Amino acid sequence: MNNKEILQKAKELVELLEKQEEAGKVALSTLKRGEVFQTTGKRKYKVLEQYGDTTKIIPLDLVKKDVKFGDSTDYNKSNVKKLCDTKILKDFEEEFGAENIEKHTVDIITADGQKIGNTECKIRPITFDEAREYTDITPNKDLCDWYWTLSPWSTEERGWGKSLAVVSLSGLIISSFYIDVIGVRPVCILKSNIFVSKVEE
Repeated sequence: MNNKEILQKAKELVELLEKQEEAGKVALSTLKRGEVFQTTGKRKYKVLEQYGDTTKIIPLDLVKKDVKFGDSTDYNKSNVKKLCDTKILKDFEEEFGAENIEKHTVDIITADGQKIGNTECKIRPITFDEAREYTDITPNKDLCDWYWTLSPWSTEERGWGKSLAVVSLSGLIISSFYIDVIGVRPVCILKSNIFVSKVEE
């Protein structure tokens, strides 16, 4: 690419930025922890953390209701993972663009601190540790149900092989059986150079 082409690209970028600014949009990277945004108006999201060129987010509301976790506490074999990898992912790709959702790996650690594996994903439930870390910004009294984490409460060896950590509207964390039916409020990591509309919660 020669200087003339670089200059043209820079000019196009400036024009795009000006148009986005006129439309009331801002780069996702400029939002702080706890701030709320939307893109299409379909749903609102909250910023959990900024990582430089990516941003971890969570929707304000449940994305799916009345979901049984699965037939065990193994997230990688669960109904919830299947749902996150298919219908929910497709929904998020339509909203943000498939190229803007980052694939990442997260450790699966029980509520009592045992690392039992990991999972590779684009969309997933919050972990127990994240639910604790972001407990000051994730509660939403308007949620209609509790929601799953991907973290088992403990292990079979410790007498808790059938329970997972779940989170309430207020942020309370307790255990719930994998056969229970509650909500899905997933986390994802986006490229932070996309433009969004900052809104009130």
